[in-house]
Amino acid sequence: MNKTKGMGSLRLRGDIWYVDYHYQGRRFRERVGASKTLAVQALNKRLAEIAEGKFFPERNKPSITFGEMANLYWEHYARTKKSARTTWPYVKKLSEAFGEKRLDQISVLDIAAYLNRLKAKLSPAAVNRYHAFLSSIFYRAIDWEKFSGHNPACKVKKSQEDNKRLRYLSQEEMGALLKKAHPRLFPALVCAMMTGMRKSELLGLDWENVDIERGFIYILKSKSGKKREIPISSKLRQVLLSLEPKKSGSVFQLPEIMMRRYFDKALKEAGIRDFRWHDLRHTFASHFVMRTKDIPALQSILGHATPQMTQRYAHLANSHLAVNMEIFDAGMTAVGPQFYFDPSQIRPKAEKDLLESSLKLLNIN
Repeated sequence: MNKTKGMGSLRLRGDIWYVDYHYQGRRFRERVGASKTLAVQALNKRLAEIAEGKFFPERNKPSITFGEMANLYWEHYARTKKSARTTWPYVKKLSEAFGEKRLDQISVLDIAAYLNRLKAKLSPAAVNRYHAFLSSIFYRAIDWEKFSGHNPACKVKKSQEDNKRLRYLSQEEMGALLKKAHPRLFPALVCAMMTGMRKSELLGLDWENVDIERGFIYILKSKSGKKREIPISSKLRQVLLSLEPKKSGSVFQLPEIMMRRYFDKALKEAGIRDFRWHDLRHTFASHFVMRTKDIPALQSILGHATPQMTQRYAHLANSHLAVNMEIFDAGMTAVGPQFYFDPSQIRPKAEKDLLESSLKLLNIN
């Protein structure tokens, strides 16, 4: 059905209205939506712009959908990066949420509402990762001239992350979790517990950066941007050898989404609550510092940019001091019963005489 209005017309295809108009001999068509009223308004706006000399075809070109942009972002930007394996799940989820919408139809409110829904089931840090990828996709769209508006993700505040959280597993909990771990998860789980490597570092670890003979794992690009070497312990060495080391290729053949599912299942079966994958990093750091007391070494292994970042574990280095003091106390046996004291032996008069003599010695009247 066609509706003509001056130099332009409205067209209804199925449930969608389109505006049709001409400018300098060229025909232009724009998809509006299900509302005829909005279609009329859109057509009037274009005709007015043409009449007033304010019509610029390139500027008014409809932006692509978020799904199309997400595909471009993945193919021409994210796919070639070392973090690709951890990036893809975020891009995929975002595409599922916003895929059908054009970029210019996604508002600040849309993004805020989406992130609020995520907060109900994800940690603040995880929500911020989705936020960051949303923003990155919009910035690429602007840079690649696929979108002429402003980045709406920039106007949404980040979630407040709990950087003071220090949840770690006891040795008993570590054993219970490993016992319930799926065989495909087990090697990565051991590596996380024995090195403190981040999830992205584990998923991106290649055999060419693992030197079994010298006993080191090489992280070429970490969160801090610095390279680092992580010693391979005897227990970890046995696990890595069981994977049959190769010259190259991913060490842990496990997609991020499957890692998450296996991990959540193991936690549930082991009866462990309030625990996230990143807490495995805290688990390694906590046990390392409790046994070695070596904060600088821990900073080097974790790849912290500043000593202050590692100081959160410093109090654990002193956690065994009370135990050591009790060991010392128990060893003072040769002194005999002289440590034991009966307060009733203190006589008021003797205490007064002692005080007066002390004051005289100090020349205090």
